Amino acid sequence: MIGWFLLLLLALGAILILWRMGFPGKLGTFALAALVFGAAGYAWQGSPGLKGDPVSAQKEIVPVDPVLIDLRNKMFGELTSARGYLIASDAMMSKGDSEKAVIWLIGGVRKDPADASLWTWLGFTMAQHDGMITPPAQMAFDKALALWPDHPGPPFFMGLALIRANDFVGARRWWAKALELTPEDATYRDEIGQRLMLLDRLLTQAGVDPRTGAAAPALEGGSAPEPPTSAR
Repeated sequence: MIGWFLLLLLALGAILILWRMGFPGKLGTFALAALVFGAAGYAWQGSPGLKGDPVSAQKEIVPVDPVLIDLRNKMFGELTSARGYLIASDAMMSKGDSEKAVIWLIGGVRKDPADASLWTWLGFTMAQHDGMITPPAQMAFDKALALWPDHPGPPFFMGLALIRANDFVGARRWWAKALELTPEDATYRDEIGQRLMLLDRLLTQAGVDPRTGAAAPALEGGSAPEPPTSAR
């Protein structure tokens, strides 16, 4: 009804302006006919009976990496009580609703506060939602690390969150720890090792010593290359 009300006000305003300007009768009739046709078109093409709600911004869709999900399942197991929460959070992230994914995982840690896989994924999802490791995300990671100090999952995903926040030096320390904690016969050990090797190569190319995080000496005849600005 708001649309019709605004249209009526517009028409009355136009009639008043025409009258005050002393329009001749024929021209006034023509102007009123134009208003009538405009109103008819609005009624046909528009939706004057609907209220004018603001259009919300489209949610950003974040594709869920199946390789990463497979690695997570290998680390944490698939037949666990946390699996339902993890799958639900994946579905919400794939729809671009990272806020609901975080809320869902918070419900998971409240129900099972001793499950470090839930705390780990909560921290990782929070970091994705905020674009950085905020204090709440860090708290979730710290909880996971305290619960499972000998498990490679929490340090690996902590490192991955740092990678996505462009902290490659900090990520290297956590990935090295994750590889150290991974059993020799683990099916995912090579995946962690390959990622760490690629990260070391990236840091070396950027002129950074992977083990110390310090800038490597400049090569003779030139300077070290600029560090990378992003990573996937």
